[in-house]
Amino acid sequence: MIPTTLELALEHRKRISAKYRKKPKAIKQVKAILEDFERFCVKCLRIKTKDGALRPLILNEAQKKLARTVFSQIAQDKPVRIIILKARQMGFSTTTEAIIYYLSSLQEAKNAFIVAQDSSASENLYDMFRLYYENAPAIFKPMRKRNNSRRLTFENPSTKETERRKNPGLKSKITVQSAENRVLARSETIHYLHISELAFWPAKKKKKHLDALFAALSKEPGTVGIIESTANGMEEYKALWDAAVNGENDFTPLFFPWFEMPDYRKPVPPDFVPTKEELELKQRFKLDDEQLMWRRYTIRNDFNGDERQFRQEYPSVPEEAFLLSGDGIFDNEYIQKLLDAIQTRGMPHEIDVVKKTVKPTQKEKLIVYRPPEVGKRYVIGADTAKGKSTGDWDVAYVLEARTGEMCAALRGKWDTDLYGKMLDVLGRWYNIALLAVENNNTGESVLNTLRNTCQYPLLYCWRKNDWGWNTNNATRPVMISDFKEAIRDQLYPIYCRQLYKECFTFIDNNGKPEADTGCTDDCIMAYAIALQVRLVAERWFEWYERRIGMKKENQHDEGVGWI
Repeated sequence: MIPTTLELALEHRKRISAKYRKKPKAIKQVKAILEDFERFCVKCLRIKTKDGALRPLILNEAQKKLARTVFSQIAQDKPVRIIILKARQMGFSTTTEAIIYYLSSLQEAKNAFIVAQDSSASENLYDMFRLYYENAPAIFKPMRKRNNSRRLTFENPSTKETERRKNPGLKSKITVQSAENRVLARSETIHYLHISELAFWPAKKKKKHLDALFAALSKEPGTVGIIESTANGMEEYKALWDAAVNGENDFTPLFFPWFEMPDYRKPVPPDFVPTKEELELKQRFKLDDEQLMWRRYTIRNDFNGDERQFRQEYPSVPEEAFLLSGDGIFDNEYIQKLLDAIQTRGMPHEIDVVKKTVKPTQKEKLIVYRPPEVGKRYVIGADTAKGKSTGDWDVAYVLEARTGEMCAALRGKWDTDLYGKMLDVLGRWYNIALLAVENNNTGESVLNTLRNTCQYPLLYCWRKNDWGWNTNNATRPVMISDFKEAIRDQLYPIYCRQLYKECFTFIDNNGKPEADTGCTDDCIMAYAIALQVRLVAERWFEWYERRIGMKKENQHDEGVGWI
């Protein structure tokens, strides 16, 4: 049973009252159907099965979990926001459309908007709604106005205005469109939104369409926004999923592995012997041999023996879904193993630029893995945001100069002067670390603060009178090559999970390694700068010690020079 609460439209109340005026028992039965979504699906909705037959919609356990989540949040007077990561063909479009049809066809003045990845998929979803409507019992079927688009408009179809005024109908509608369209939902409020197979939307239109849809989606309690997709590498859908998992947006993440689909099983032949990997899966996920047989059959026949492709399309855990990427610089499965192997958990700290202190906090802008130790020397590589609304981050890493171990990670978005002051405090805390700030884009402004406002004593120069680190056609290939070697061969201890996550989306774009569209590589660049500066750090520390000695002898201090 999936209990629901909804404001039944006047049109339905009149029809039920007229038909069952002297049949209180029948009214009670109708009410029981309307207040239980699972029962409504069985009694009122029909779907076309794989064998071409029309059957009642009977929800499986995974589909029930989605429905319960939706109606539970509605009952809590919340705007429902859900993002689903799933294996292929698990029936979540069917369930989502059933939820939207239920809410839109029984209530007044509701706008539902469904977007599929292409025209063919949108046609299939529209056919699903049309099938729901055409096979619904007459008592639950609202008046419908005919139109030629992929839209169900629930209102009085009469051509007479007096009749429409007297009995207007629901004034609700369900619209199905394709992500291939040039414009989506620019001039209407959406109460129920379904974004289907987001990972497969046209890449160049994805962000623009999402911005328009989210702007149109009402924030009122009881509204519903559901994103569902199988994975397709590292792109906007992956970013939304990660943000939901990390609590950085209000979407509830729901993951459904392939083995939760009851149909994914095959008869087991007498000579079936599980492999070592299959036995591990069986134990880990409590699978039976019929499920293992289905997995083996699908890998062999659908993916030509490619298990990695199977894991993307039919993941057992969320991480598997995103590991396959054809243009990636790194083997994503290897990167995931490095992520899983991290055991050192840093402590969140904050930098007080007024008091010039670093202290523990609940915020996570600065993560300290190893606090500064007396007698040790450190280097800091800092990348600055480009100053555009592209989602770039200010990132800095502190490495111990001798061992290369990662000691701290700073990541956030700040004004350039504030970022400079934070780096000043951080560098001084780490025993006057050698500080290298990329001078491209907004880096010059950060360096100006460090030099003239903070007078930081050990700033890196890439050449005489040119402060900071310069990433150019000569230095960038060396940076990336050394970074790849450090990751591949695990040369130095790395504890920042975000750095590894950027490795997932670091691709070869026509010979140039860079972040994939909609992704960032700020962590990669900051760490690569730190690695380069560490190679020459000893000379800088020797120079600084000489400078301190000269200062103690009261000689003139002319600032940091060029080496």
